[in-house]
Amino acid sequence: MADPTTLEEMRAYILRKLGQPVINVEVATEQIDQEIEDAIQDFRRYNNEDGSYLQYAALTVSAGVSEYCLEGQDIEAAYDFQLSYGVDGINTLFSPTHMLLYNDWVANGGYPGGPGGTTEMDNGGQLILAGYQVAMQYLAEIKKKFGKGYRIKWHPGREVLEVIPTPKSSGSAMIALYKREAAEYLYKHPLVKKLCVARVKKVWAGNIGKYTGTLPDGLLIDSGRIMTEAITEEENAMNQIRLESEPPDFFIG
Repeated sequence: MADPTTLEEMRAYILRKLGQPVINVEVATEQIDQEIEDAIQDFRRYNNEDGSYLQYAALTVSAGVSEYCLEGQDIEAAYDFQLSYGVDGINTLFSPTHMLLYNDWVANGGYPGGPGGTTEMDNGGQLILAGYQVAMQYLAEIKKKFGKGYRIKWHPGREVLEVIPTPKSSGSAMIALYKREAAEYLYKHPLVKKLCVARVKKVWAGNIGKYTGTLPDGLLIDSGRIMTEAITEEENAMNQIRLESEPPDFFIG
C-alpha cells in the first residue's frame, strides 16, 4: 500500500500495524488523531532537518518597539536577525567602496572573457578582486566594532519575536526562521509512522488495562506486555529522531 498522505490514511495505517482487522483495537478515533497530532509536534521540535525548514523573511522594525507578533505563520524557532542600513548599522553591499572596486575590476577586464584578459581571470582582475575582499573584511570589522548588535528571542506560546535591545530607529530587517513542515508531508516519514504507532499502542494498552482476567473464549488480557512494548518502541523512535536531526545553523555577526 502507498504511504499515508492524509490523516485518514495515517489512522488506517496505525490500526493495521496494531492488528486490525484481525483483532479489535480498542482505541477511539479521537484518541488516534490526538496521538498523531502530538507525534507530529514532537517530530517538528526535535528534527531540525525534516520537521522544519529554514526560511528568510523581511520584517519592518519600528523605533521603540521590541516585540513583533508573528502569529499563524507556523514558526518553530528564530535564530538570526540582521538590521539594514540606517538602523545602527553599516551598509556594505552597495557602499562607495564596493562600487568603486567593482567598477575598477570591470574596467580592467578582470572578469572571465573581459577585454583585459582571456577566458580566465587575469592578474589585474585578481588583484582588484583581492583588494575588494580585503576592503569588505575591513568594513565587516568596522560594523562589528561600531555597529549596534542585536539578538532575538522567540516566544512560542505567544508567537512573538522579541528584539533585544529595543531598536532606536525604524527600518527593515532580515530574520532567519525555522518554519514547521506541513503534516501531510510528514505522515509518510518512517520515524513519524513508528512514533505514531507506538503512541497509539500506549493508549490501547491503557484502555484495556482497566480489565483483568480471562475472556470467555479463554484469551488472557495482557495489557502490561502491550504497554511495555509500546514504551520501548516510543523511546527507540524518539532516539532515532534526535540522532538523525541536523543541528540548527547559527550566524555570528
